Amino acid sequence: MALLAMVFVMGGCTKSPESKESTQEKREIQTYVVTSQEVPGHIEATGTIQPDIEGTVKVVTYLAGTVENIFVKVGDKVKKGNPLVVIRSVDVSDTYSNYLANLSQMKQAERIYGLNKQLFEVGAVTKNDLLNSEANYEQVKALSEALKKKLEIYGVSPESGFTDKHQIKSPMEGSVVEIQTHLGDRVDSSHPLMTIADPKKVVVVANIYDTDIANVQKGKEVTFSTDIFPNILFKGRIKYISDASDLEAKTVKTYIQILTEQHLFKQNMFLRINIYNGKKRLPVVPKTALLYKDGKFSVYIKEGGKFVPKEVKPEINISDKQMAVDGIKEGDVIVLSAIEMEKT
Repeated sequence: MALLAMVFVMGGCTKSPESKESTQEKREIQTYVVTSQEVPGHIEATGTIQPDIEGTVKVVTYLAGTVENIFVKVGDKVKKGNPLVVIRSVDVSDTYSNYLANLSQMKQAERIYGLNKQLFEVGAVTKNDLLNSEANYEQVKALSEALKKKLEIYGVSPESGFTDKHQIKSPMEGSVVEIQTHLGDRVDSSHPLMTIADPKKVVVVANIYDTDIANVQKGKEVTFSTDIFPNILFKGRIKYISDASDLEAKTVKTYIQILTEQHLFKQNMFLRINIYNGKKRLPVVPKTALLYKDGKFSVYIKEGGKFVPKEVKPEINISDKQMAVDGIKEGDVIVLSAIEMEKT
């Protein structure tokens, strides 16, 4: 009898576990009926601030030679006329030698011309001899001037003495944004040595996914923001869309002209970009209904008398409390608080 009583007591104390579905039924769950509204369609992208090609100069050498010295580094600010690079070139030494030889010829031609003028006055030479000596002097003098100008273009002063070095100076005021050569490199006029850019002339370079590029058109206005100025929404306009696609990243470079507050931007600054693309109707849900887990957003939706998670994609921030999403439809019943649902 005692054994039977013990079994009965133990059996009476056993509590069967409740399923999650029965817990949901017993617990009062607040729900929300999904609505929809018309919202601006947009394409999200990232980008950076880069020099505008209209404010950029590629620095090249007029002569073939070897890079002997580089006076600047990337990021340096330069003024027009500041030295950038020194190139050692035999063309400079040849031009300088020709200039010196021409100086000697010019002095000789000048002496003969002066002597013929004196002799012509006393009838010792003909007028033709005088004119020939004058023409020869003017010709040699013109060549001397041309060689002198050539040396000045090479960055060489004829009065500085013999040299085989060509000093390249900055053609504009700006910043060094790229250096494409190194000490000891053999260079010529076909390859730029460095790039100088006007810091006031910059452009946004956006990386648009291949799947979105069909909805991007030249002239369309965009907005963008940066963490450096979190409370400012900047405006721009699409200026140019590249014809080439990055096969690895599956993106197309799109260039955007900055329309507001251009002076605030620095090169390589990171941006978040929104390109608006008409309007579309989307489901709208409370943000409390969204659950972020394992890198995905979801809501609890009522299906077959119970609530099950369903993945959604946030599209547009409607307000502090509402979000437009994709993945559900108007009229669906969802749990108002996803966090509370997780606790059941």
